[in-house]
Amino acid sequence: MTAEKLRTHVTYLSEIETDSERRDVFAGLTHEETVWLIDYRERRARGEPGWSRDQTIALGLTARHKIAHTQILNLESGRQLDRPAIN
Repeated sequence: MTAEKLRTHVTYLSEIETDSERRDVFAGLTHEETVWLIDYRERRARGEPGWSRDQTIALGLTARHKIAHTQILNLESGRQLDRPAIN
């Protein structure tokens, strides 16, 4: 999957938002937090020493992202339910 396809997919799923400076960020996180979390996930995937000491921070950021993402999905599904059915 290309980077552009991935971006389109996660944007469609409301995983990514655009911040006030028009940068892609994880829903519920700042740009700096998004960059930090991506870096953490890459370090963890590579098994680099020291990633585990940042795990508490990463879990907190991931929880904030998941809460924001869930809120967006709930709002979107509520809007879908408010639309009249097409016959």
